[in-house]
Amino acid sequence: MPDSYYVLGVQDPDVGDRARLIYTRDHPLRSWMTGARFDRPPPEPIPLKLRGTDEEGWVLGDLWLTPITVMSRRLHEALLRAGVDNLETYAVELTDPEAGTVYQDFVAFNLIGRVAAADAGSTRFAPGTKERTVSADIDSLAIDPARALGARMFRLAESVNAILVHAAVKEAIESAGISTLTFLAPEDWAG
Repeated sequence: MPDSYYVLGVQDPDVGDRARLIYTRDHPLRSWMTGARFDRPPPEPIPLKLRGTDEEGWVLGDLWLTPITVMSRRLHEALLRAGVDNLETYAVELTDPEAGTVYQDFVAFNLIGRVAAADAGSTRFAPGTKERTVSADIDSLAIDPARALGARMFRLAESVNAILVHAAVKEAIESAGISTLTFLAPEDWAG
């Protein structure tokens, strides 16, 4: 399989809107978005509340990237089968405050590590952007597969809000029947 990468994203399903998460930070210095290991783990299970949008018919998704990173156990299993080995996971309880239903088939996750895989010569940074690490403003991303070192899933060191997955991971997710994720070609991603 070629060493191609995609930027992982989330979309609402064809019917209904994906439920949103309400998360109360349990530690002021803990960030789920930087790729750094936690000094001390969060309490488990992490209590999260679900809320709908203004529309009727919200559904549970397989992945949330904000305000905390959460995935379904089936997505986690697909990632493990694809060789992703840099996830720390924590039990969560998703509670629907309207119905009182508690869902436990999800995990919060910390994606460990950042990889400086952007091809600096081909990546288009937003005009006036001087930042080139952690929070670079990128108009079009180019990945240097050699710099990715075969990593299966990682946060981009130049812009940690970008999660990249190897083509083998994309294939494993799609083979698991998970259809609410998007896989953008790096050049089509801006962030």
